[in-house]
Amino acid sequence: MAATVQIVEKNGAGGTATDKTGGTVRFKNADNSTVDLANPMVKPTSGSDWSFQKWLRLYIAGGTFTQISNVRAYTDGSSGMGAGINLWGKAVAAYATPIEETASAGYANLFTYTSAAPLSLGAGPFTGTGEKGDHLVMACEVTAAASGGLTPSETLTIAWDEI
Repeated sequence: MAATVQIVEKNGAGGTATDKTGGTVRFKNADNSTVDLANPMVKPTSGSDWSFQKWLRLYIAGGTFTQISNVRAYTDGSSGMGAGINLWGKAVAAYATPIEETASAGYANLFTYTSAAPLSLGAGPFTGTGEKGDHLVMACEVTAAASGGLTPSETLTIAWDEI
């Protein structure tokens, strides 16, 4: 039997975790994991509108395995969100209360991470249960060049090696 693994989104000062395995992460102007249309990002007349950060992390809930290693995140390498919308990402070791970003300093374009060149979230090896590896911290930026309206979904893959 394999490890039972979840991807959790963490919100708030204490890092309340919500299972997002196979689910949706909504970028918006609020620090919560609710997938709704409240607190939408708005196309600005100039500059950028930034989302609150989204903090994701691997959580091993159980199963029969020896170790997990090489935790990584990647996209298909192509943004389908349209011009003027940017998705930024980085790996962070220690959790901090999500903030509403104001710039991309310290981040990289999330779509530069592909299966051939993923973002490392920890080499491991990781054993036992609980949260493992680094946090994937993401932020969305909507610029004045965006067309507006709801954007299409994008797929993020978080993968690992397991023995």
